[in-house]
Amino acid sequence: MTAAASFPDPRDPEAVRRWMRENQRSRADRSAPRTPRELAASQHRRLLDRLGPPDEPRPSRRRLDVALTGDSTHQHTVRLDVLGPFLDGLQSSVTSIAQALGGRPTTHAPIPQAIREATALSAAATFPSSFGVVLYGPEWPTTDDWIDDEERESLHLLDEAVGTVLNVSDLSKEAEQDDSSLNEELIPLGARALKHMGKLTRVLADKHVGLRLTWHAQNGRTRLSELSPASASRIQYVCEHSSYSEAEIVTVAGWLGSASAIHANAEIRTDSGELIRAKTDEPVTRRLSEYFGNRVEARVEVTTVHYAGGRERKIYTVLSLRNT
Repeated sequence: MTAAASFPDPRDPEAVRRWMRENQRSRADRSAPRTPRELAASQHRRLLDRLGPPDEPRPSRRRLDVALTGDSTHQHTVRLDVLGPFLDGLQSSVTSIAQALGGRPTTHAPIPQAIREATALSAAATFPSSFGVVLYGPEWPTTDDWIDDEERESLHLLDEAVGTVLNVSDLSKEAEQDDSSLNEELIPLGARALKHMGKLTRVLADKHVGLRLTWHAQNGRTRLSELSPASASRIQYVCEHSSYSEAEIVTVAGWLGSASAIHANAEIRTDSGELIRAKTDEPVTRRLSEYFGNRVEARVEVTTVHYAGGRERKIYTVLSLRNT
């Protein structure tokens, strides 16, 4: 099979007609397209033949496939007063959870721009489902030579935050009889994250919308979780019926037994024998290696959380450390 002659100058109509006659059905192995789908496939093949193979594969982007199900998605459509609040709640939940996982959860202070950029989700083409939308995370850099340690850690915040959303979704199925596991996953995230998760699940529960989430991580792994309106209502209840007391500042003395700058946490065994597991404020996190294994004095912010079921728990954040 020989290659077709080059296409003539389009300004010469007779030459174009002659080229078309000479090349009509010249490839016997490819029949003329009979349907719009076959025509699209034929055009796609020709485009690939013209462009040739790519020089090198582009790095894949992390992707979240979102499928809404239920009465509100009749005939593969969804009202904007459902979709808009849902997408806003999802983005706000992911970003606030990322802040809680990457450092100290805050209630009023603005979330740093670096965290917002690292967890920004962008909508792309839809796919067949009851109603679907594809959300992409930020581009993963092709090389990390120029990235410092803080920026490298921020790249993984989106994976951790979405993973936490999926954890909450999975645990909600077990929460019909006991909320303890759901509480343990949600409460450490702080009041801001719970507010946004409550807002997100309220939309799903009130509109009787189910949810199917599929997360495609950078390493190629895929994780799926499904959330029913009843499970969304369970999460909403925990988020909206858990309260955080006004924080108080205390000073404790003891040994710093373990610490992680990546997860911004530390364990202090106090002189009274109490083991305090705490988040660390950003200035402390950067210098944790100076205190590891030493006897320290710490200024600690203590917040008491009252669970939806009546229990309570204390959350600790180390504000400053000094060796003693």
